[in-house]
Amino acid sequence: MILSFHPCFDGDIQIILGDRSLDAAILRRISKADAIILPQACPQKLYEACAGSGAHVFPNYDARIRYPGKIGQARMFRDQGLSHPKTLAWESVARFSQACADSRHIPPHEFPFLIKEDRRHEAEGIFFIENRAGLGLALDGLSLRETSGARGFVTQDYVSCGGNVLRGVVIGTRVLTYWKRPTQPGQRITTISRGAVIDPAWRPDLQERGAMAAALLSEKTGINLGAIDIVFPMSDKDPEPLFLEINYYFGRRGLGGTEAYYGMLYQAIQHWLTEAGIDPRSVRPV
Repeated sequence: MILSFHPCFDGDIQIILGDRSLDAAILRRISKADAIILPQACPQKLYEACAGSGAHVFPNYDARIRYPGKIGQARMFRDQGLSHPKTLAWESVARFSQACADSRHIPPHEFPFLIKEDRRHEAEGIFFIENRAGLGLALDGLSLRETSGARGFVTQDYVSCGGNVLRGVVIGTRVLTYWKRPTQPGQRITTISRGAVIDPAWRPDLQERGAMAAALLSEKTGINLGAIDIVFPMSDKDPEPLFLEINYYFGRRGLGGTEAYYGMLYQAIQHWLTEAGIDPRSVRPV
């Protein structure tokens, strides 16, 4: 029996969870399922119940649960031996400030470097730190956020990439790549929401290298649905792909839009079921 919690795909049984809790009836359905399709914005309790049921589950969010936020992802990159810029985790502004005081007020990275809030996404909560004045302003902002309960951040070496960020989107066993490129001279933080240009054609050599790196990450971690951001130190003669972060809920413009994305996702689910030895014919787009 195929159980779907995804609003866009029907199965033998489809449940739109919404704001409902996991009651006894839903848990019985989960326990009887051979395969479970989850929504992209899957609550942790739902994922844990499904992953612990013995059923085949798509997407695989084990890494998302085990390595939460940017702090968790930095640890995952280290654990899996995946190349990434030097990244340090801080539980609070006070701990960062103490570390700087212990080293005679020298920041743990050379200027410029980045500060990224732990649980924010798509370039929100990212500070480009060029000097001590900028660092002070960023720490003031982080301190204010801490008063509302938003604690934790990472500091990260800035990679001189010219503002060009390669996105590798893993959908099942497939990896699609495109560049997010700056529109303004000197732009260093590049994201679609801030007007970056989507470019699927630039530097195909680096796209191929980035796709291979994303496929390796998928193989090591089990991630089969996620958008992986990668940068290259463009001043190097033979630049190596460096992982920045993973977004498990991501925009679709670079994939051709929502309809194209769901078509690829449907194909991935069909392939996943077939590989698991389960007849995929009961799964249909809604």
